Amino acid sequence: MNPYLAVVRVLRRGPLLPAPYKKALRHKPTFFGKLAMERWIGLGRSVPHDLKVLATLRAGSLVGCLW
Repeated sequence: MNPYLAVVRVLRRGPLLPAPYKKALRHKPTFFGKLAMERWIGLGRSVPHDLKVLATLRAGSLVGCLW
């Protein structure tokens, strides 16, 4: 398969958003708040990455998030 054709097929579908972000997209402040939170979690350097992942999973399990 031509690599260019594969890229065109992927881009034709458009970017895929997880379901929680699709719901938050209806309320712009919530959507941008979620994006800002994800950005600052990713950019934080004071805590090791594996500890951030563990804390994210723990917080998600406490609130009952499936994602």
